[in-house]
Amino acid sequence: MATLGQQQAEAQNGTLDAAASCDSPSPLPILFLDVDGPLNLWGRAGRRILNPLLRAHLVHLKSDDSFNVNVVLSRLLGPRLRDLGKHFQVRWATSWNQWANQHLSPLLGISENLPWVRCPNGDPRSKFSPVMTSAQDTSFAWVDDYLTEEVAWATRKKLLPPQCALLVSPHIMFGIDSEVVHLLKWFSQIQRGNREPGRREARKAATLVRSGRVNAWLVTPSMVTCLSLRKGAKRRG
Repeated sequence: MATLGQQQAEAQNGTLDAAASCDSPSPLPILFLDVDGPLNLWGRAGRRILNPLLRAHLVHLKSDDSFNVNVVLSRLLGPRLRDLGKHFQVRWATSWNQWANQHLSPLLGISENLPWVRCPNGDPRSKFSPVMTSAQDTSFAWVDDYLTEEVAWATRKKLLPPQCALLVSPHIMFGIDSEVVHLLKWFSQIQRGNREPGRREARKAATLVRSGRVNAWLVTPSMVTCLSLRKGAKRRG
């Protein structure tokens, strides 16, 4: 079982493949994934599911059925994650820990050997130190529905030039939708140079997320820029 310090396992049978080629000018950025909210649309749990693209699953975390969890997954999520695996080194950053590979990867059709960051609970503040340790000096995107501006400013203090980060907090009813995918792909391209992205890049990113369903921050050692706003939030940066 892959753990915190290991590199992403090679993809098997056409699943996630995020290994950088030997002639790449820089390593692929890392994508840290939370489960509940970004993948498991827990905002829809217990509701009648009418959308044919959504499917509910009962996951048996223990063989004696003493710990079962209902998850709601989009049928589009597996293909989206496999696509993102071409642009990122994908790692779990979730309180599911090793259970994500064991129980969710088969449902999504992705690698069952992805590295995972040991997370004591679902609070991003408790995940922060393990995530930063795992990232080291590599640029990264972090998708978690509980990310806040506080976490963005804490991230800025830990980055090493020209390292940068994209923090994405999707709505629990929509998770990693096409808008989030477009934003993540944009980030995977702009961070490959040897300079920090600036306000021009931030303005470009802001044009990609206009639905109001996402909070996102572009973070560099010199700035924190809020890219998108849910209703009632304030833009800074």
